[in-house]
Amino acid sequence: NVGADVGEFVEVVVESPETVCIWDLTLYMYNGADGKPYCLDCISEFTPGDRVGPYQFYTWFRSGIQNDMEGMILVYFDSLVHIIAYEGSFYGTLDPANGLLFPDVGVRETSSSPITASIYLTGFPGDPWAYGEQSTPGSPNPGQVLTDMPLPVRLGRFSARKDEDAVLLEWRSESEHECAAYRLYRNGEIKNEIPSKGTVSSAETYSYRDTDILSETNYCYILAEIRYDGSVIHLDSLEIRTTEDAAKSFQILSPFPNPLNPSGKIPLQIFDRAEFIVDIIDLNGKRIKEIHKGMLDAGICQFDIHLPDQPSGTYFLRCQSGTYSDCKPFVLMK
Repeated sequence: NVGADVGEFVEVVVESPETVCIWDLTLYMYNGADGKPYCLDCISEFTPGDRVGPYQFYTWFRSGIQNDMEGMILVYFDSLVHIIAYEGSFYGTLDPANGLLFPDVGVRETSSSPITASIYLTGFPGDPWAYGEQSTPGSPNPGQVLTDMPLPVRLGRFSARKDEDAVLLEWRSESEHECAAYRLYRNGEIKNEIPSKGTVSSAETYSYRDTDILSETNYCYILAEIRYDGSVIHLDSLEIRTTEDAAKSFQILSPFPNPLNPSGKIPLQIFDRAEFIVDIIDLNGKRIKEIHKGMLDAGICQFDIHLPDQPSGTYFLRCQSGTYSDCKPFVLMK
């Protein structure tokens, strides 16, 4: 644009943010020259703007957004929500967009553009992009029509319980978009695949009985989505021990930030004072780091996670107390 870069921002619209974990919705900025991310932030750190029906506007005011070819992705947990580039297309070379094409939006600012100019979406993903000389941070773009937005699987819950001589796994999706099937992993190995509804805007409930179990054994289950394009996205995980049903003594809350880079915090809500073992495991169930072993009082306990020596990827915080255990996924990105 004309003169120095001032008033730079990125705007994101979230449908019904009260029904999702916006601290797990993350924007990554990618450098088009090397295909690597150079900054990121959670939508919960953005500035809230207008609310239009169920759609909430959020604005990220940030100086230093790179010029020339650049890309952006939105990630919800491990699910890629949207990917774009401007001033040219390129491929990502580092997770979470490693090997993915960043498609050019087809419009750009020039050296003669006023400092108030912006490029914007006229609707939702799939609709045309446009150029305007007057930006509207926190408000609808000129001529923007807000209709139904296709989303990836929005997971409502994922649970497991002992059911006679089996483990009963149940989950509920609040909506699905281009989902071919669900895949269940047990202790790092594929256990089964369950056909999904494909693309639906209504809630759907699924279940699977794992009858091939042993008593007094810990099983870690991972629920993943298989997309129409064949990509696999991990949605959630849990761990259960095949004993008599144990009373739930704690709940692992959402990590912040997610992804970690390379540090973050994961809170634990403890219902009763008890002995705990808390550690970090990888996708194969291998212990990476012990976080805590000993007594914890009732209340909210927050664990500081720092993994400078581990590669980028998905990990789990695992907590065990008595016969009850659970784990929560998080993403490490460097």
